[in-house]
Amino acid sequence: MDLAFLSGQNLILFILIFVRTAGIFTLTPIFGAQQLPTQVRLIIALVLTLVFMPLAKIAADLPVDVISLMLMVIREAAIGLTIGFVINMVFMAIETAGHMIDTTAGFAFATIVDPANGTHVALAARVHNLLAGLLFFATNSHHLVIKGLADSFTLAPLGEMSLNPAIAGGMTDLFAQLMMISLRIAMPVTAAVFLVDLSMAVVSRVVPQMNVLIVGFPLKLGAGIVGMAVAMPVVASMSQNMFSDMYNQMNAMVRLAVIH
Repeated sequence: MDLAFLSGQNLILFILIFVRTAGIFTLTPIFGAQQLPTQVRLIIALVLTLVFMPLAKIAADLPVDVISLMLMVIREAAIGLTIGFVINMVFMAIETAGHMIDTTAGFAFATIVDPANGTHVALAARVHNLLAGLLFFATNSHHLVIKGLADSFTLAPLGEMSLNPAIAGGMTDLFAQLMMISLRIAMPVTAAVFLVDLSMAVVSRVVPQMNVLIVGFPLKLGAGIVGMAVAMPVVASMSQNMFSDMYNQMNAMVRLAVIH
């Protein structure tokens, strides 16, 4: 491939697009997972950069002084990280619902390794994490990520050096919205476990001789497993809706980042 066109203004344009693209791959769970080699992520970012170069909208002539370039690079990295933050929050909301179930049902006593994050997580959190990954590709949400990145060059043109501070408030609002959805995802299973706890409390009053801890713990585990199985279609449907709305959230955050 002839890379002679990467000179002067084109080279600066290439760097800015690459920085924004690489920012997304830093926070997105699927593309930024530890098991995905760094070389693969770098190649994908480079290929997308070359694809977006003819499509990128430039607000003004790109400066060549070092300070202005540094400010623009910081801005592009912030926009890329913002888009990655939106994607990551959708995954985290689904996984957080699993953590809530682990805590209430007792799955938190046993942990397994999560290769995506290099940490130890409990059963329900890992199941919800895998479900989020499957739905991400099953619903073609990875196409929405690429589409959202392409649209960001129109919503937030290259060449500007300013960033709207209101983006921090937008991130906070998004976090609150997704945590509420996370509570709704975990609610059926946690409610079932609560009923088991309530039943054990009644039994302990009626039959004081019974060891409630020994009897109740397996019942809570069973209620958690059955509840997860029964609620899985609802969880999948709510998660799919979150991924469908992810594209709109990405565009909203990018619009918020631009000072009008």
